[in-house]
Amino acid sequence: MKKIILICLLVMAGAVTTAFAENLLMARSNRSFEVTLEVAKDSIAAHGYTVSHIQRCDGGLEGFGYVTDKYRVIFFGKPDEVRSLSEKYPHIIPFLPLKIAVYAEEDETLAAMFNPEEFSALFTEEELRTQFSRWKSDFVSILDDIRKQQLVIGSAQQKSMN
Repeated sequence: MKKIILICLLVMAGAVTTAFAENLLMARSNRSFEVTLEVAKDSIAAHGYTVSHIQRCDGGLEGFGYVTDKYRVIFFGKPDEVRSLSEKYPHIIPFLPLKIAVYAEEDETLAAMFNPEEFSALFTEEELRTQFSRWKSDFVSILDDIRKQQLVIGSAQQKSMN
């Protein structure tokens, strides 16, 4: 029960701490925050998901001494999938919709999301475990799209230098 509460708090708060780094899927980009946020939204849509809300998180972070205006959490999902899973497995509702945090850190922008396969330790239903694996595959692909932006910039800069 304590583990479920801890994971709920992490997921719902969108907090990222080094203690949970192994449970996160992350990508770094040397592109601006705004560009990375757009790439994330476009990739989410390209993977068949709908962005339901983008939340600014900077106000709450200021209370912890972290000053930034570039921290957003994108809430997304496939409406029919979320509806179906919620009806069939109501205990999964606290973990939906899916989330990705996009935030600026010095001259880089990071995108981080909780590895959904970690939920397999909490849920015994095979259908949910299969769903978690599908989500992880999509999340890795979304993060790869964000990383590729960095590689494209690096390649273009190298070519212009030659």
